[in-house]
Amino acid sequence: MIKLLVELINASLCKRPLSVKVFEGATETVWQQCFDHALQQNVLAMTFSVMSSLPKELCPSFTLWAKWMAYEQEITNQSEYKRDVVKKIGSWLDEDGLSTTILKGFALSALYPNPNLREFSDIDIFSGENYDAVNTCFAKHGVPVRSVDGHHAYFKVDGISVEHHFAFTNTKVKHGLHRPETELQQLVLNSLRQTSVPGILFPCNEFMTVHVGNHAYGHFLQEKILLRHVIDWALALRQLSEQDAEKVGIIKGDTLWGKFTNTLTAIAIHQLYLPQSWFPKKELELAMSISTKQELRVWNDIINTGHTPKNSNSNLRRLNIAKRILKNAWKYKDYANISAKEMLLKNVAGHLKSKMRQLQS
Repeated sequence: MIKLLVELINASLCKRPLSVKVFEGATETVWQQCFDHALQQNVLAMTFSVMSSLPKELCPSFTLWAKWMAYEQEITNQSEYKRDVVKKIGSWLDEDGLSTTILKGFALSALYPNPNLREFSDIDIFSGENYDAVNTCFAKHGVPVRSVDGHHAYFKVDGISVEHHFAFTNTKVKHGLHRPETELQQLVLNSLRQTSVPGILFPCNEFMTVHVGNHAYGHFLQEKILLRHVIDWALALRQLSEQDAEKVGIIKGDTLWGKFTNTLTAIAIHQLYLPQSWFPKKELELAMSISTKQELRVWNDIINTGHTPKNSNSNLRRLNIAKRILKNAWKYKDYANISAKEMLLKNVAGHLKSKMRQLQS
């Protein structure tokens, strides 16, 4: 099943024909497993068109094929709708002489062969010193801040969640993980790129790459990451010039989050078989420093573990995440400057302090 999924992903990203031999003898059960896994890994939309290019006798049943097509079409429709929301946000800001920088999913989708191949749920923005002014602009249009956590405010625009960042890591936790917050704050202000949408900017390549790595790192330690995170990292590296890559390498240095991203590069090359020509020379060298044991341990975590179940009860969800952090103690041992128990205690302390400040205000 994994062989099928990897072949579909690789062919889609590399824009090449499928290797038919991989699919010979695939049963309906195997195809269903491939579909389910692609759905869980947030890569289902990018696999439909290449899957449909197979000879009819090698394709899954019409029922599963149609289900796959319906999902892909729904993702396309959602992506187009979210782009319209971004245009609306941009028009509001532009009217007030403001702008904001689009982060994460929306910006990353531009790196894919087709932007609609990259699934994303919400819209993430960063406005720097105009943070308050942008919030005021949203409120003027009937979209007030709904809540604020340790690194962003929440809005809803036409039913779509918008996260307005003032930080890139959780500011509730003091002296926790070593992460590149300062570097990201500096990078995001450099070389902003104009888009075709007034009021909307894209960050520079170096920021996008460091942010993708940092974001995946946080998810990996607290819970897990998906194949989509590995692909995002690979495509972010692919866009870098050797000069850009040198700047990213200086930021990574010998940090443990940098070591984690080196593991992602190794996985992209050895497990997803993405072309080595996509990667800057220095990043290739760093990937080769990752042991096979390390690489496979992270790969198995991506492929074989599930997400923490969502729960409407926020306290119950926090408890489930706490259990997950303790279960993931090996990740902290290999990739973090503190233990899982220390991280959990800092998370709890940060949450309680935040609650106390809210009650006092």
